Amino acid sequence: MNENFPVFIISLKSDIERREKIARLLNNLKIDFEFFDAIDYRSDEFKSAKKNVPANAGTQYVEMTEPEMACTLSHLAVYQRILARNLQWALVLEDDVHFDRRLSDVLHALSQSTSPLKSGCSYVLGGQQGTSDYQLFGLSLLHTQKIGGVRFRKVTYKKHKVTRTCSYILDQRYCQQALKLFFSHGFYLIDDRKILFENDVMDDIYFCDIVTHPIVNISNSHLELSRINKCKDLSVKKRSVIVSNILSLRYRVRVFLGSFF
Repeated sequence: MNENFPVFIISLKSDIERREKIARLLNNLKIDFEFFDAIDYRSDEFKSAKKNVPANAGTQYVEMTEPEMACTLSHLAVYQRILARNLQWALVLEDDVHFDRRLSDVLHALSQSTSPLKSGCSYVLGGQQGTSDYQLFGLSLLHTQKIGGVRFRKVTYKKHKVTRTCSYILDQRYCQQALKLFFSHGFYLIDDRKILFENDVMDDIYFCDIVTHPIVNISNSHLELSRINKCKDLSVKKRSVIVSNILSLRYRVRVFLGSFF
């Protein structure tokens, strides 16, 4: 169905159950795909790669855990493969996502033609579950693109608040600039889109919500466990309920107003 539009599934080789589950889902929807072996932070491969990368000094970007570093390395390795094969566009998925027929419709349309995709833009297909109690970014009602019957809306407010890299379409420029940033700076969070925007990895994001991500916890995510451990000693200033509600309402209003741009 999508023979002209590549799909990469980032997955640890040892995660047999996850691989079987997502492969079954993809095959049922007749989506062609390719597994890409993720880098395990416990492996010698990771230790070697880490040793040869400039350390993140933590002065400009956040301090990173080893699972976060391995995640970044895994995605960057996919980018290298995309460039090596001279692929103009590709979809990258992580192995714990879920989706339905709408994804195959999008991929079928893009297999016929990638002309709806805009150079310099990234297309995020969802995966925001559990990141906040409410939407943190504004989606335009005016700037939209329909691909395979699915409407993608341009992110117009707080676009760096679109998190996770579990389901996104990217182009060669994205791959080139992301790798350039890594080789010049060193480690950075692969889903920190503020960093990506600041370094011209992409110009804009278009978003739709057709891919879901499980709510992460310490039992199903090494990454989440490492982040909890990293933050456990941080002190967080607590606000009163009234102040929190006021700030939340103000934010929601701004997100709503952002849809008119």
